[in-house]
Amino acid sequence: MSTPRPRRGRPPKTSLEDLVDKAIELMAAEPDRPLSLNALARAAGITPMAIYRYAADRDELLQAVAERLLGDLNPKIPDADWETQLSAWAFAMRDYFLKNPALFTILGWQQHVARPWLSQLAGLARILQRAGLKGRALADAVQWVSSTIISAVYMEIAARRSGSRVSASDLRSLPEEDAALMAEVVQHLKQKSARAVFTDCVERILIIIKGS
Repeated sequence: MSTPRPRRGRPPKTSLEDLVDKAIELMAAEPDRPLSLNALARAAGITPMAIYRYAADRDELLQAVAERLLGDLNPKIPDADWETQLSAWAFAMRDYFLKNPALFTILGWQQHVARPWLSQLAGLARILQRAGLKGRALADAVQWVSSTIISAVYMEIAARRSGSRVSASDLRSLPEEDAALMAEVVQHLKQKSARAVFTDCVERILIIIKGS
């Protein structure tokens, strides 16, 4: 008499919301890595193909993750001149991205941009319109300002993680002329906080826009 084969258990129940939860957990654990659908499937206890029972495609899943991660990003833009508004936008981005570093991997993918990030760029564009920019100048400014601000925040996060500091031995390894120059630069920068460095960045952006 043959032994009956054990029945396979039912696949675990999940939902798009559950997958988004798992995706955010994975991204928080490894914020420098793009979201892997294989890793997400393992975390959810399903096969990679089973993900498509809950999301039409990868784009729908990533948009849902972006909506969740960026959902609380609501910059408080004061009723003031454009310079004050632009500063408020920039510091709101800094504060939010410092708290949510995984966002860097979900702003865009494969010729797509996360819808909530596009909404933030639209807010930036409206501020720059108030500075008198339009057409190509406006488009260039949106791209330049947003990439400059986000790059500055990314570098701040990277410095925090690495704990990198320029040491005396680092300077001594340089040619004498370069070492003397960089010693002066480093001495000045040691006296500045990360927020002060970011403030300088924003102020230089304002100066350039005013002069354009």
